[in-house]
Formats: sequence, C-alpha cells, structure tokens
Amino acid sequence: MQNRLQPLTGEQIQIIHNAAMRILNRVGVAFKEAKAIEIFKKHGFKTEGEKVFFEESQIFNALKSVPSEFIIQARNPGKNIKIGGEHFAFGPAWAAPFVIDPDGTRRTGTLTDQKNFCKLLQTSPYLDFAAGSIAIPAELTPKNAATKMLEAAFTLTDMPLVSNPCCRENGREITEMASIVFGKPAAELDHPISIVSVNPLSPLSYADDTLQGLIEFAQQGQALLISSMVLAGITGPINIAGTAALEMAESLSGIVLAQLINPGVPCVCGGTSCASDMRTGGVSLGGPESLQLMGIATQMAAHYGLPCRYGGNLTDSFSINAQSGIESALLMATPVLSGTHFIHQACGILGSYAAVSFEKFIIDEEVCGMIKKAVTPLEITDEVINTDLIERVGPGGSFMMQPETAMHCRTAFFPSKITRKCTYEEWEAKNNGDMVARATAHVKERIDAWKKPDMDPAMEQDLKTYVNKKINA
Repeated sequence: MQNRLQPLTGEQIQIIHNAAMRILNRVGVAFKEAKAIEIFKKHGFKTEGEKVFFEESQIFNALKSVPSEFIIQARNPGKNIKIGGEHFAFGPAWAAPFVIDPDGTRRTGTLTDQKNFCKLLQTSPYLDFAAGSIAIPAELTPKNAATKMLEAAFTLTDMPLVSNPCCRENGREITEMASIVFGKPAAELDHPISIVSVNPLSPLSYADDTLQGLIEFAQQGQALLISSMVLAGITGPINIAGTAALEMAESLSGIVLAQLINPGVPCVCGGTSCASDMRTGGVSLGGPESLQLMGIATQMAAHYGLPCRYGGNLTDSFSINAQSGIESALLMATPVLSGTHFIHQACGILGSYAAVSFEKFIIDEEVCGMIKKAVTPLEITDEVINTDLIERVGPGGSFMMQPETAMHCRTAFFPSKITRKCTYEEWEAKNNGDMVARATAHVKERIDAWKKPDMDPAMEQDLKTYVNKKINA
C-alpha cells in the first residue's frame, strides 16, 4: 500500500518538476533588487529587466552545494539542533501583531509578551528554537521593537534562534549581536546561529527588502528558510498540483540565488501554501488542501536532496476551540509524519498567523510532545518484549503489580500536563473541561519557574551597550 502521506508517484514527481522548470525557464521570476540581478548576470543567467530566467542545468549546479543536513548553533552547545536527513525541529509562533487573552480579547503585543514567550521557550521540553520576534511590541517603533525583541531572545534563552523578518538591517543586527554573545564574528563560528524565513511574493516575485535581507543573511552564513505561501485560487492556480509547482519554482529560485552568493549556505525549501476561501478571498490554512501540499512539498524536497519546511500548529480560528484543535493537530502531525525537517509556527498561533496566545502555546506544546513521542523509534528486542513476564502473568492475570511495571510506570508513557484522563466524577468536580484555564495556570507556573540562562557579565554588558546605542541612534 502506498504511503498516503506521500501522495506522489515517481512519474508525478517528474511532472511537477518539469512544470517548475518550465515556469522558471519560460516565465521567470521578478527580483526587485538591482544587486540580485547583478549576481545572476555575473553567473550567466538570462535576465530581462527585473526578470531572471533559469536553465535546468543552472538550477542543479547551484543545488549541488546545498547541505542535505546542517546544525544551528545555540549559546548552550547542548541545545545545538540538527536539521535535515533523519532530523527535524520545532520553532515557535513568529511575528504576530496581536495577542489573544484567555477571555478572547484581542490586543496588540507588548515587549513583556515577547519576554514571557521567551521564558516559555526556555522552559519548554519540546521546542527547539527561540524566536527574535513572537509578539510584536506595539509600544515601540518597528526598528526599536526588532532590536529589543532580539535582545530578549538572546538574554532570556540560550537556544538557537529564528531570526526577525528578512531584511538587511535584521541580518546585520542578529549577526552583530551574535558576535557579542558568542565572542567572535558570526561568520567565523562553526555553524549558523539562526535561521531566517525568506518569503517570495506570489506569484513569482521577490520584494527588494526581502532580497536585501537574503543577500545579507547568506553572506553571513546564516541558514535560510526559503518558503513560499501561494494562495491557491488567488496568487496561484486553483488546482493543488499547479500551486505545488509554482511554490517549488519560487522556493528553488531563491535557493539558487543564495548559493550563488555563498555556496554551501544552508537552505530549506518548502512553503506554507494553502487554499483560499473563495467565498471571502481569505486564507484557508486549516483546509485539507494544506495537508496535500505538505506531502507534495516533502517529496519534492527529497527529489532535490533538500531539507523541507512545512506545517505547524496552525489554525484559522481566533479562539481556542474545537476548530483550532482539529486544524492545529492535523497541520502539526502531518508534516512530521510526511518527513518534513523544520516545522515553523509550532506553538501559539491563532487567526491564520495574525495572533498568538499563551494558552494556545501551552496546548500546542503538548501536541508537539505527543508527536515527538509517537515518532520516537521503539526499542524492539527479546528482552524488551519479555515473554517471561507475559508467561508469568498468564491468561486473565494483571500486569499492574508486577515489578517491571513499578520500575517503568513513571517513564513508559507520555506525561500529559494539559489533557486529562480521569473518571467523569473527577472531571466534573475539578471543572477539567476547561482546558484554557488549565493552560493559563500552567503559563504562570512556567514563567515563575524560569531561570535566566548563564551569560558572561561582560558580554551581557556589551550587548546592553550595543542595544542602547541602536535604540538611541
């Protein structure tokens, strides 16, 4: 039986590949930044104004230098994370302008929100990345908000980072801060310390500020998450196969540019493409079409030997309800089971990326833990199966009081903190149907339990001086 999470046959993979190559060769991609056009011209690519056209051989020559797996370096070496091959990683919610409180009220984000999300990340047993931008502080100017959020991520966590949005200034800032806290220029470190989301403008275009950022991050050797969000029926064809081909063309074109700038710089392909709600013209992240696109992207990335990004605990709902639970769990489990390597937006998102929620973060985190447990390889040996134990208990017996059960009862199964398994009477007495209330209590416990990770005092002072200088410039 075919693996239904990887829907394409070998012939269909080739059809989508051929379509992506035709798009890149005949239609081209608009790169709205003169320096990017100069780079393509220097390497022999055909250009017409802002448009660049790609030969298949040029694409494959560039892809040869992309590592199939790579490491993102953390301040704490024990938290270095590998992406690609058999390895996958979870990143948090990212760059949301609004926060939704437990009572359903939507408000703008604050710097305190960003700091508290960083504390949740630092205490998370399941998340692999912190983020320079989670809840965008409305009380600060955009420039100062980016600087203060990144400072919070560097000082309140010791994890690898998802960078602030892709632009030249953010690329410079993260590498300058990293040079302070790592004690040497970021380009001289063994591995990149961050990964940045680079998003084309569908269809087939890259904005100037995005390209300036791509160039800066690539020159600094930072990993690039080059992923497209095609809205099927609006910014892409209304059919899923056509949307997948367009998505792949957009992602590959950006990866080629990154390799021309700095051969070997880590790149991840994929996307966040989805259907459109044809009744409203809005996004439909939570539809089954997203699941189809995930499976296709994973197979296409494998075809090119590239790590893949897709999915997350995503929902179109603006509250924590049955819809958010259904959509988030499906959009989180499917990419992991399909073989995706980087799952961005794994905790906290509501409202089609527009908002974050502390309670949703905690609930999503439990989903992440369940998924990691589910895909952990089982140890299967004669000793583990232990037929002697089964023989000893015999037909109709109980394993509950056996010494083997006592030995492993606290570690054998997933330690759920938010979901409940109890009798109806216990559930009723403790109001255990209110998952949001349990999550709210857990948020407070986690923030109270947070301990600031170690940082050399001199480095921390240098970082503070750098930030103050940027803020007051």
